[in-house]
Formats: sequence, C-alpha cells, structure tokens
Amino acid sequence: PRTLILNNLEFDHADIFPDLPAIQRQFHHLMRTVPERGLIISPTFEPALAEVLQMGCWTPVEHTAKEGSGIVATWSYHLLEKDGSRFEVIHDGQLAGSVSWGLTGLHNVHNGLAAIAAAHHAGVFPERGAEALSKFKNVKRRMEVRATISEITLYDDFAHHPTAITTTLEGLRAR
Repeated sequence: PRTLILNNLEFDHADIFPDLPAIQRQFHHLMRTVPERGLIISPTFEPALAEVLQMGCWTPVEHTAKEGSGIVATWSYHLLEKDGSRFEVIHDGQLAGSVSWGLTGLHNVHNGLAAIAAAHHAGVFPERGAEALSKFKNVKRRMEVRATISEITLYDDFAHHPTAITTTLEGLRAR
C-alpha cells in the first residue's frame, strides 16, 4: 500500500494469534511494505500502535487526535454533536471542513478522520473529503434500523471488537 491507516490494535482473533505482541509483529510487517514516499496514518491514543511504530518505521506518519487533547497531531476533530454525527475536521491546526452524517460513535469519527487524511494523501482537498463523507450511506448491518415501533427502535449491528461496541453504545446513548 502507498497509504496505510492504522485505526486501533487490541488483542483479538485468539484462534490465530497467541497474544498481542504476535499481532503487533504482523502490523509491523505490514508497515514495512509501505514505501518511504508513502504515508502511515495513526491515532495518538492507541498505545499498542505506538509500540508498533517504535519497532521501526521509515515511512512518514501523520497522527490523528481529538482537538484540545493536548497532543499535537496533523489531523484532529472537534465534535459538534456528542454522538459523533457531526464533527469538524482540523488539519495542521486549521479548520478544513465539517462532516454531518448518519453514523454515531467515536470509532466512526476516528475512521472518518483517517479516511479524509488518506484521501488528502491521494490529492483530495480535506473540505471535499468532508463533503463526501457527509453523503456517505452506511453499509448493511452497521447500525441498520430494522424497525421502529412506538418509541422503540431496533437496530442490527454486526459484532465489533469490544472497544467499538462501547463507542457504538456511547453514541446511541448520546443521540
């Protein structure tokens, strides 16, 4: 890949990997395939990914973070709605667009921010990336409304890893 997004890294797939360091080794092997003129996009708040980057990286890295977190990052976001359905995109400290979409949860905000950063690496202006994300229609079985009866809404959401389940539920509660 020329552009690589690293979103998160936690122990998963215990049927394949014995422990977190085994998964980190695989991530490091993946990072090593990105050319030195490529780009790796990684959040500042994932310690397991920071450890992978410390294993050695010769590709430029742009970090993502929440605005005001006290961490310097190339890309950050400012929530306009607590549920993550609206947020501003900050690039190098400057407002670069805003996203208003039907998704909720901080994991979706992080994914969207990383997608805008990756698109920018491919030549797309951040404000255009934000406009495109605002038109994004979610895929099947990702917070898909199956029915609404009285004041009860039934969602179908394909199983995530535990952290994404947590942020999905936080987003729903905030909504």
